[in-house]
Amino acid sequence: MRALLVREALVVARRPAVVSMAVLYSGVLALLLSAFDGHRVPMLPGATIYAQLYLLQCALLVVIMPWAAARGVATERGDELVRLAATLALPPSRLVFARLLAASIGPALVVAGALPVALVAQQMSAVSAMRALADQFTLLTFALPAAVVAVWWMQISRDRLSGWLGASASAILLVATVHTLFPVAVTAALVSGACAIAAGAVLVGRADVWWRHLEGETA
Repeated sequence: MRALLVREALVVARRPAVVSMAVLYSGVLALLLSAFDGHRVPMLPGATIYAQLYLLQCALLVVIMPWAAARGVATERGDELVRLAATLALPPSRLVFARLLAASIGPALVVAGALPVALVAQQMSAVSAMRALADQFTLLTFALPAAVVAVWWMQISRDRLSGWLGASASAILLVATVHTLFPVAVTAALVSGACAIAAGAVLVGRADVWWRHLEGETA
């Protein structure tokens, strides 16, 4: 199992698009932080620079994190996944489980890459460092839901673009629903994580049934 996790993680690590997305996301936040500080961008009434940056992070990550997961995850699906499982002499459920864990690496890197920008905004706004770290950890917990929806959609989509679009739509719907029902960010993050674990468990649990044989074959 460890070797399988390493394989899936190396697939993610070899994807330059994930690193490029993390760098681009951090750069955009840094530019906007400079614009907020210079009052070149309209500010929300009564909101600190850090509060605006955090709100912007939430809005961007709900789209970027599924994209990072979709771009980083391995491409085998359908019959290709069946053949890979047969080659490795492993049940498809183990492959899918390892892929779910590895897919969360990309979204986590995107969040982690912007941590210095968030801490600068925290210092500029005289916000508690513990609050800033807690907020960033809350964003980090969304890496698992983003990975789960991305892997789900990548298994049923023909290409990465349609998989990302479906994953992004699902992520937006999940965030909107959870935030409406649970306005507190920490609670919303916990509920999102629970939903992701449940959806991931269904995918792993059914993998040995769905991808046991090549398409058109029967037991």
